[in-house]
Amino acid sequence: MVYAVAALFLKLAMSRGANIWAVTFFSNVAMGLVFLPMLLFSWEAWSPGHLGWALGAGALFFGGQIATFRALSGGDVSIATPALASKVVFVALLSLTVSGSRPDPDLWLAVGLTMAGMILLNSGPRSKHASRPLITLGWSLLAALSFASADIIVQVGAPRAGFTLFMPVMFGFVALVSFPTLLPRVPRGDAVNTRPGAWRWGMAGVALLAVQAAGFATTIGAYGDAAGANVIYGSRGLWSVILVALVAKHLGVAEGTRDPRVLFVRLAGSVLILAAVIVVVV
Repeated sequence: MVYAVAALFLKLAMSRGANIWAVTFFSNVAMGLVFLPMLLFSWEAWSPGHLGWALGAGALFFGGQIATFRALSGGDVSIATPALASKVVFVALLSLTVSGSRPDPDLWLAVGLTMAGMILLNSGPRSKHASRPLITLGWSLLAALSFASADIIVQVGAPRAGFTLFMPVMFGFVALVSFPTLLPRVPRGDAVNTRPGAWRWGMAGVALLAVQAAGFATTIGAYGDAAGANVIYGSRGLWSVILVALVAKHLGVAEGTRDPRVLFVRLAGSVLILAAVIVVVV
């Protein structure tokens, strides 16, 4: 639910003129700051020799952030967020490379359900508010794969390097690399060109995104179960469709779900993806 609200806030900010690169930059820096205090309150021994894992996870997470905001800036939240929920299926597939086990038949069922859900998210009647669903799906799937890969690396690398060292380095890398790569892409006078309230919604979304990322990454790092930690995340797609249907119109966010037929199809697609998540983790 937290992610769904954050995504809606960020979409609202960008629809009011907030620059995508500025939003991504502030989001990355906020995440880096959230994890920084861990360095001061360590309860474990550190192994700096394993920090390559943290840098790798940070690079993948950074790529996932770029793809996520690309999806949100150019498409509907009710498509992007359900598609991002497919991350749990990617995590399950990638986990096979870590454990060396053979894929369970349920995993292929989950893959099938996810594909069916994606087809529904990209189908159905097109309203005048619908926006490039196939492109939005593409960016969302790329983000899901990047985040899933980062989750697996966190699961493997955090216990080796030390959780309270791994997480600040990972997200510190995300924040630091944002300065030379994202900040130069923020046009001067961005704040002047935005509509009133754009950055109020943007900062609220950035804060919520940082909090949920901290909680989620902490769960994976502390318990070492990337697939299990994604179970609650799987419901975010359904929450986003419902939330957008209820409040998007009142907030002035253009969404295809203003058409009841589009809403029904996207709800069905979200339910199929949520079913895939349940199949994977139960």
